[in-house]
Amino acid sequence: MTSLPQFNYQVIGPENAPVLTFIPGIGNDLHFWEKHAQLMSSNFRVITFDPWGHNQSPLPPEPCSFLHILEGVIQLWDHLGVQQSDVVGLGFGGSMSLALGLHFPERVKRIVACCCRPRQPDNRHNFWRQRRDIARREGLNELGNITVDRWLSEEFRQTHPEVDQQLRDMIHRTTVEGYCAYVEVFIEMDFSQQLKQIKQPTLLLAAEYDHGGGPVEDMQAMATQLPHATIAFIQGSGHICNFEAPEQVSQYLTQFLTQASVDTALLA
Repeated sequence: MTSLPQFNYQVIGPENAPVLTFIPGIGNDLHFWEKHAQLMSSNFRVITFDPWGHNQSPLPPEPCSFLHILEGVIQLWDHLGVQQSDVVGLGFGGSMSLALGLHFPERVKRIVACCCRPRQPDNRHNFWRQRRDIARREGLNELGNITVDRWLSEEFRQTHPEVDQQLRDMIHRTTVEGYCAYVEVFIEMDFSQQLKQIKQPTLLLAAEYDHGGGPVEDMQAMATQLPHATIAFIQGSGHICNFEAPEQVSQYLTQFLTQASVDTALLA
């Protein structure tokens, strides 16, 4: 495996506890899962990190492929002496979590994938290419604002201005190089024909009002392809369900990752 730039990372929780890694998506950094990382750190050694070109991580390698990004996570685990980890991600981070289980099965114990797909539909490719081109032409200030406006409903933004500002600040800490590299990879990503090869216990979280990143119907279709998947639904939330419905997400994470058997009534 080629030596890659090291992600900026943070580790919290007991040193000898099982490892849980939160996988960030595009425009996210190690603060994206902060609330849930703190919650889970009572039972896990929790790793969070910045993607390349985001916040304090170095710029991505050139060229940068989907496999490079996955190998970057493996390199981080090797650096920290981690043999195996549970993984949690949302959006592109959810896709990465599933792909880590596919490509590095011995390193991934369990998977929680929220609001994601194994590939972007053809009709979303131009959407992402337009985002990439805007970023190259104008930077991320205005694009970041447009992105958060899509992520959160206007009602939620008005009643939770601190969350609105946190997400805008997060995207504004992202470099154009990092954003564009991850968008290019996101467009090309496709492991939709390999889902049956993902053998880890997997929890899929689908948000009721997510109409872009990982709509309920797409998550349901993916659940039928994964051999050991359970799907649960986050009520009243859009794509960024860890911010819009943190208590529901916390409940499912705790149930799935800290109990020996999942309560099927809860996940029905």
